[in-house]
Amino acid sequence: MQSADLRAGLIAFGLSGALNVVADAFPPAPQAALNLAGVTAGLLGFGAVYALAGRRAGLAGTLAYALCIAGLTGIAGFLFADAVVLRALPPETTAALTAGSAGLAIFAAVIVYVLGVLAFVAALWRAGGVPRLALAVWGLATVPTLAAIALPTVVMTLAEGAAGLAIVWIAVHLARHALPGRASA
Repeated sequence: MQSADLRAGLIAFGLSGALNVVADAFPPAPQAALNLAGVTAGLLGFGAVYALAGRRAGLAGTLAYALCIAGLTGIAGFLFADAVVLRALPPETTAALTAGSAGLAIFAAVIVYVLGVLAFVAALWRAGGVPRLALAVWGLATVPTLAAIALPTVVMTLAEGAAGLAIVWIAVHLARHALPGRASA
């Protein structure tokens, strides 16, 4: 990847974190659009994080990256369907779909994503070069996503905000210390 591509990727990754922080402050329709934009930015930016830090983690970093991308892709598909398709359907139809196979598919995507984040955080922790506190916050704040339906909204809002801030921190750190032509961390 070229330096400009890596920089653009880190901007996208940081933007995904920032959108994660602010999305819950909006009503449902704009919130759905912000969530979709955040996941899409995360998909675009994750490659830069992998290129700058994840490759140092070897096979573990590569496999964790693949899990994260697979999970994020599934989540993005569901968020797109939610923002574009499900909102146009009657509430009973939406409830039936999300209680059935669509609900299972999004839960599977969330599990894959959370496992990927935890594995990626562990791989980056071992490889070094990324602030460990940011990694710990990102990993720990991602776990409540597995129980999002059962947790109070305030818990999820705090967890998503913490994860978003950790993502921004990681993006800024890598932009300052890992981009070609910058001082090494």
